[in-house]
Order: sequence, then C-alpha cells, then structure tokens
Amino acid sequence: MLNSIKADYYRLVRSVGFWGIQAFCVLGILLAIFTSRVTTSSSGFFFAMDAVSYNIGLLFIACNVVTTLLLGVDLNNKLYHNNLTTGKTRGQYYLAKSLTIASLILLQFFLLYAAGYVIEFLRSGGQMGSLPADFWPKFLITFLIQCLCTYAWFCVTSFVLFLTRNYSMVFIVYFTVFIFLKIPGELIDPNNDWFKAIVMEFVYESTASFSMTSKTAIFAFALSLIFTLAGIYTFKRRDL
Repeated sequence: MLNSIKADYYRLVRSVGFWGIQAFCVLGILLAIFTSRVTTSSSGFFFAMDAVSYNIGLLFIACNVVTTLLLGVDLNNKLYHNNLTTGKTRGQYYLAKSLTIASLILLQFFLLYAAGYVIEFLRSGGQMGSLPADFWPKFLITFLIQCLCTYAWFCVTSFVLFLTRNYSMVFIVYFTVFIFLKIPGELIDPNNDWFKAIVMEFVYESTASFSMTSKTAIFAFALSLIFTLAGIYTFKRRDL
C-alpha cells in the first residue's frame, strides 16, 4: 500500500495539472490578502489565517481536480487493473487512494497556511501581532475540521467518478450540491447552526461555538462515511 501511495505522489508531482491547481490556490490567497477582503482583522496572524479559511472553497475545487487526476485517470484508462493483478482487492485499492488524498489534504492545508503567513509577513513588514493563549488549540481544531470537510468532498467526488467515470459530472455535482447546501441558510434561517454546518465552510471564529464545531464535524464525518461506503460498493459491484 505504501508503494501505491508513493506511486500516486510520483504521478501527481509530474502532472502539469497538479502544479496548475497549486498555483491557482496560492493566487487565491494572494488576492485575498492584497485586496483586503478579510474583515475580521486588518493585518497579522489572524488576517493571514482568515485569508486561507475564508477561501476554503479553493481547496474544495482543488480536491476535485486532484481526485480526477488521480482516480479518474485510473478508471478511464483502466490502470487500476495493474493493482488488482498483483493480488490487491478493490477495497484495498480504494483505501490506498483515500490515504493518498487524506495525506495530500493535510499537506495542502499546511502549505497554504504557511504561504499565507509568509505573504502576510512580507506585506505587513513583519508586524504580525500577538497571539492569545488559546490560539493554537483553536487553530488545530480549525485545521482538522477543514481537512475533514475537504476529505468529505473527496468522498463525494470519488463516488461520482466510480458511478459515471465522467470528469464533467464531478464539477456539475459539486456545484449543484454546494448550492443546494447553501439554500437552507440563505432562505430559511441564516443563524441556524445546522444550516451553517452543512456548507462545511468552517473558519477559526466558528470554534467559539461548540454547537457549530460539533455539528460541522458530525456532518462532514457522516458525509465521508456515507459516500465512502457508496463508493466502495459501486467500485466492487460495477464492471469498470
């Protein structure tokens, strides 16, 4: 399994599309910082952190692109047969891809937050401000839940790919579901924690509410579990 993960990373690093999506994410952070679209703080650590957090949609899109590069190519070109002929089961194949994406999501968030802090450090001339005593525990919660939310989108994307093997459907489903999840908060009650949680746009300020934190984590975990099981079932049952 470790060899499969290493092979996936090797393929991604050599892919132009992978580096293109990295540039897309960094550009989004740059625009967020230099156009001052973040309102919770004018500069410093919190400004840089919010520049990443409030643009988490970039990571959702990036996850969809990377999943199509990694999993979609395998399915359409039937490259997964190479793994199955070595004795690996379809469940093990799915697990290997999931671990690759999960580790990549962690690395992606780490690098983007680091890039955000470096860019803001240069922009502010090193005036980053001080941090409250509870910053790191809250930041860790924010980081982990954001990773979980992004992974949930991978589970949805992988299921769509197993079901359709169509790259276009991945993005059609993503934007359709994303808009659908926003509707309750926009039309019914914008202050309802569940309506805010299901959008999965979790930010640092959300950690102030245990209800918001727990509901977002529960929804993202449930979404991940449901679509993981659906993806594995589809992969095992369909003649791909």
